[in-house]
Amino acid sequence: MKIHVLFQPHFRLIYLFIWGFIISGLQDLTWLITLNISVMFVSVLLISVEKQPFFPYFRRWIQLSLFIALMWGTLTWRIGENGIEFYPQGILLAEILSLRTNLLLFSIWVFLWNVNETVLIQALGKLPLPEKLIQLFVLTVRYITLLGELRQKMDRAMRARGYQPKFNSRTFYVTAQSVALLLIHALLKAEMAQIALKCRGFQFGKRKEDAER
Repeated sequence: MKIHVLFQPHFRLIYLFIWGFIISGLQDLTWLITLNISVMFVSVLLISVEKQPFFPYFRRWIQLSLFIALMWGTLTWRIGENGIEFYPQGILLAEILSLRTNLLLFSIWVFLWNVNETVLIQALGKLPLPEKLIQLFVLTVRYITLLGELRQKMDRAMRARGYQPKFNSRTFYVTAQSVALLLIHALLKAEMAQIALKCRGFQFGKRKEDAER
């Protein structure tokens, strides 16, 4: 067996799954900090070598950082006998979860480097997973991309009409409406996908060989 075969996308998914389990069991802050620095260095090196723009990755990291900040805002304090006070165990837990989450994000970038949606679906099909689960992954990957494109179109349309997001009730109302429209569109897409599959002879819960008998 050649070495490059071990780095095919479906093998990298397996490695990422095992690595995720290892990350979930790490408790030592020194190890977590060291691994974070190492994996971040590798990911930055890959981006530099491939000459890809840093901004998309930086934007995703900022979004994750906002989630981590919210996590710190909920875990680092508690209401005790003297009122609101710092919670040492919560601070330690927030530190561990923050480092784990950050490490997992950069690990995904490294393990799934140059793996797009099509390659990811093909890799999932090669794994020994239940057929229903693979079909769910296929539909999820496809329609998350479509919903992302629809969200961008809605955002451009709102801005073209002079909409400017602010911290007020109007912005919350418009955001709630856009989320509701996305959910409705997702429901319609799921129904259309189910109808299309049934029209092509697909039977849920049965393999292709059983359906042909």
